Amino acid sequence: MADALAGLRKSAGIALLATRMNVRSHLVHPSEVVLANVGALVQAVSGAAVLMLALSASGGIHGWTLAEWTALTGFTTVARALWNTVFFGTLDIPDMVRSGEIDHYLVRPTNPLALILFSKVDTDVWIEIVVGTGMLFGALHISGADVSGPVLLFIPLALAGSALVFAAMHLAVAALSFWLRQDAMLSMLIWRLDSFAQLPMSFYPKWLLTVFSTVVPFAFVGYFPCLYILGRTDSPFVWALPLAGPLLFLPADLLWRGGLDRYAGTGT
Repeated sequence: MADALAGLRKSAGIALLATRMNVRSHLVHPSEVVLANVGALVQAVSGAAVLMLALSASGGIHGWTLAEWTALTGFTTVARALWNTVFFGTLDIPDMVRSGEIDHYLVRPTNPLALILFSKVDTDVWIEIVVGTGMLFGALHISGADVSGPVLLFIPLALAGSALVFAAMHLAVAALSFWLRQDAMLSMLIWRLDSFAQLPMSFYPKWLLTVFSTVVPFAFVGYFPCLYILGRTDSPFVWALPLAGPLLFLPADLLWRGGLDRYAGTGT
């Protein structure tokens, strides 16, 4: 146990050092950081405005009001941004495997996945967190949802679990590159499909809802948690939803480790 804890502390220290170095490299050109944040702010606000206009014209969708859908969108935006804060580097894994760049991480004395994750920092992700949080709580107030103590406790737990659901999906797809030698296109496809989580699952046909609840579990990102947050269900089983992220991440991590075990370099 002591050796395991020492190893975790060592890995955490190296990961934090990599993060600090990455942040400093961004700050070498502060104007680029400012422009990136301004661009992220414009994109986030314009996206929210388009959503509001579309829903105000239609009056809602499949029994979901404008405010409820906005709350769902805000929740998934924050969850995706939290994933982006730590796990965005997984999108680069397929190209690393194909080019052999991943070898640089395998020869270092720490967890290679931790190094990959913490060596890439997105400096404008906080914009999405702020805008998404504002959308969520603003929409909850407008919708008249009962934001009680249990709901306030549930929201951060559910957000952490939802972020891990995103992480599990992207890590699993990235790990397939050890077998498929694919480039980042498959990972980018899943990244683009993340927007499906922002729609109420009642919008989709039943067979697609089954897919989004099992194979590609987008329903666990926002739809199921928001049913409780919006007062659409009072089932006690919703408190198990935050566990979906860790439970899905475990097999994704096993797939990653299995890929590392079979990896033998690029042959170049």
